[in-house]
Amino acid sequence: MISLFFFYRSSRWPLVFLVAAILPACTTVSPEDEQVTTVSVQATAYSSGPKCNGAWANLNAVGGSLKSGEVNSAAADWSRFPLGTKFRVKETGKLYMVDDYGSAMVGKDKVDLFMTNYRDVRRWGVKDVTLEIVEWGCHEESLTVLKPRWRSRHVKVMIKQLEEKLSQPGTRVSAG
Repeated sequence: MISLFFFYRSSRWPLVFLVAAILPACTTVSPEDEQVTTVSVQATAYSSGPKCNGAWANLNAVGGSLKSGEVNSAAADWSRFPLGTKFRVKETGKLYMVDDYGSAMVGKDKVDLFMTNYRDVRRWGVKDVTLEIVEWGCHEESLTVLKPRWRSRHVKVMIKQLEEKLSQPGTRVSAG
């Protein structure tokens, strides 16, 4: 299976550098995550336009397009909800996958749900919701993407928390 990579965002324009490696997909399972199937969080929304996504309009953190459809894009603190985490919002029934992050999410039980237009973002506002975890993402892939971006304060926080989580006894990695 082809696995991910890293994506670098330039301050002038987005530059995409994808480095593909042949690795098995992974799921890092820490003892506290293993038992979690539902999580109460605060949910906000964002769209692909410059009002919400600035210079990176329509791009997620790994360089792909923001997704809408059967599975939708979501942003989160990757030390809480690692890259690739799939969840269903219980109140709407919609399925999301974490493929983005934002500074407002770091250190909080909060997700940012991708919506196709700004009107829907404003209509959504801020809601307390329950996430049903369908599949946990990969802490290692999260670190691989984040480490080249270490200069940002919020990225440093996620890297530190991911490294601490991975060093805990009892954390196991299994091929997915």
